[in-house]
Amino acid sequence: MDIERSFVDSEVPGLDGLAELTPTFSVSVLHCHPDANPEAAFRSLVNFLRTTLESRGRAQSVRCLGEVVLAESDRIEGIGSLLELGIDGLYASARERRTIPSWSGEHHQVFDVANQLTVAVRRGAFVVMHTPVSEEALRRWLQKFDKLYRYLPSTILRRALQGDGKTVWLRGVHRRRATKADSKTLGGLRIQEVLDDEDGSFALSAAAIDYVPLDKSAVVRGRLTVTPGKSSLYWKFRVDLPTFLAAATETVALFEKSLAVEPPEEQFWQLAVPETELANVCGAYDVTIAEPDELPDAADPDGELTERAELLRNSFLGVRGNPKSPAFTAVVGWEGAEVGSLSIKPVARGGGFDLDVRFAGAPSNEARARQIRDAIGNGELLRIYYESGHTFDEHQINLRNQTAPPFANLEFADFGAHQVDQEKPSVRGDQAIHDAIGLLDDYSLFAWVQATYTAGWLVCDDGAGEVADFLHLVDGTLTAIHVKGAISTSPIRNVAVTAYQEVVAQAVKNLRLLDNKALVERFTAPRIARPAAWLDGIRHTELSGFVTALRARTTLNKTRVVIVQPHLLRHVHDAARKAAEEGKPTRDSRSLALLDGLLRSARRSVISYWDDLTVIGSE
Repeated sequence: MDIERSFVDSEVPGLDGLAELTPTFSVSVLHCHPDANPEAAFRSLVNFLRTTLESRGRAQSVRCLGEVVLAESDRIEGIGSLLELGIDGLYASARERRTIPSWSGEHHQVFDVANQLTVAVRRGAFVVMHTPVSEEALRRWLQKFDKLYRYLPSTILRRALQGDGKTVWLRGVHRRRATKADSKTLGGLRIQEVLDDEDGSFALSAAAIDYVPLDKSAVVRGRLTVTPGKSSLYWKFRVDLPTFLAAATETVALFEKSLAVEPPEEQFWQLAVPETELANVCGAYDVTIAEPDELPDAADPDGELTERAELLRNSFLGVRGNPKSPAFTAVVGWEGAEVGSLSIKPVARGGGFDLDVRFAGAPSNEARARQIRDAIGNGELLRIYYESGHTFDEHQINLRNQTAPPFANLEFADFGAHQVDQEKPSVRGDQAIHDAIGLLDDYSLFAWVQATYTAGWLVCDDGAGEVADFLHLVDGTLTAIHVKGAISTSPIRNVAVTAYQEVVAQAVKNLRLLDNKALVERFTAPRIARPAAWLDGIRHTELSGFVTALRARTTLNKTRVVIVQPHLLRHVHDAARKAAEEGKPTRDSRSLALLDGLLRSARRSVISYWDDLTVIGSE
């Protein structure tokens, strides 16, 4: 390798025991600019890392403990040659950093000592880098030498690594208001199933997924945290150097393939839509500053970002947006007095955006105005709101996702000879209705429920103050069944939201009544003398066995809600859905969109208490 003279002449010792290092696979991934020479670009990156690591910054002192630069033909003792490992270049450095603890006061003889490792691996046009150098310093260098490297496009990091989402960190792109969170964190078994259209005003900051590679022999698997805006990955395991290098080459191969072919679909598609065209962004109207508690400690070890945020918090006195451009003028001040104006313009940088910040005319107080300008930096602390609906934040520009997804749990059943517009037997009085369910001349939807749910307990609760029309209990799983007749029997009946409004409202209103203790009390002393009940399809006259089964349930058992409303026909539904997908709206497609919204809202209410909601239409 043609190593810079500064390396050859350096008095820094070599880094012994390279093969024994156990770095954490917490890395940034860079992609070489298409016009740059990958080998020369890597030399420049190494020089940047070396210079930055030697800088004391706010530390009391820094000392390089050792470093090494290896080329493709070099070997790592105990591991093998870089060529055998599929690596074109490697830089490793260890440094000691001494800082004065914040609690020490004037006792400057007390120090915190951190030993920090840097490992940068080049494979072709990619670099995978583990380093204590701050993301802000790296971004400034990438901006200054913008023809060398760039971050990967955020869409690649969001799509290439597929798996069940376990945790997502979200930031709002909506206008700030007291009634909605600015940010939120969600955790669960599979976050993709938790997100819905209400999350369309939140953008993805980071996601922890259970990554399952297609290659069964792949090293990287399991819990992986992806931060698209920072082009970074975190694999929670501390690994030996051979595993680190294997993980780096695997990562490069995956991203290389993703850049060459269309990556998989968005796995968190419900979230805000990343904007790639600045021409669509216009009309800045407000700027907010990151709160100190929003800044992760790892990103601000010396408190510099926090200090800058505090400086900026009251510095923006006014925003003058441009209705045809993302650029705007910010009037800035100090202690309430104007000190100047700044021209601020987002500029595309790799897969994200930086802010270009300049004076707009001569400031009245140049020193203060320059201090504010420098505190803005590349924009890592700013959130900019636009009349076009966009938000600049974390070097990304996002737009609220207006997509209204279909209701997920819609099923269709064959009701056979049952009358889809008849909810219950045609008799009067609660006891008479219960007695008539399922008799030979009963073709109501109640009879369909009785003929369909034949395993376990099925109990009718129809009547004033009902919990549901039926409760079905099998193997500990409780299902509350709400029934409503169609408003037409026509084989070409239109989609009608009104057919669902009453039964959906009833199901949502009664959710609290499904508490198991309340159910035990309710059915220990039933409302009527002979409630309709069946066990494995055989009619029973009393409910003691049902109550016993209720008592046996635990919090591990599931509770579900089912709405039976056969008004919606499958072929009408399918035609309406197709019309919407093809951009040729019809009366039915518009009504179906409204019905989707009603049912999604109901499902949110259900899963806030219980497990899920299913709606049954007609074949």
